[in-house]
Amino acid sequence: MIASVGNAAALAFESALGAEDLHPRHFAVLRGLRDGEEHAQQQLASSLGIPASRLVGLLSLLIDRGLVERRESPNDARVKLVRLREEGRVELEKLIGLAGASERRLTAGLTAEDKSELRRLLGIVYENVAVEPEGRPARVW
Repeated sequence: MIASVGNAAALAFESALGAEDLHPRHFAVLRGLRDGEEHAQQQLASSLGIPASRLVGLLSLLIDRGLVERRESPNDARVKLVRLREEGRVELEKLIGLAGASERRLTAGLTAEDKSELRRLLGIVYENVAVEPEGRPARVW
């Protein structure tokens, strides 16, 4: 049941972001950069649980759209630094609105108390699977 609901929720969110021609993974990257700081690309991939090779493709589209910028580190040419541009911040706010609408659709008919309890229970379920047996964060992509 949890897997079926999770899949349906993911498809609904993917459909909501389709209006912007973006994928939930792009949303995750933009959210990961929302602090406005530069992040080493490798560290961003790790913090998001996205394989570095996949992050490159996600960033390419965001860079092409002018939402994110990437540059070489002045200290180490092997390190790529990425940050959210102002255009990306505007887009992220729009996507957060779409995410909220998607969540409201998923939780229609639930009371505020029901929603709170659902978040609490899902938090427990997430914690049960969010870490690999070796202690590393579970890959979600």
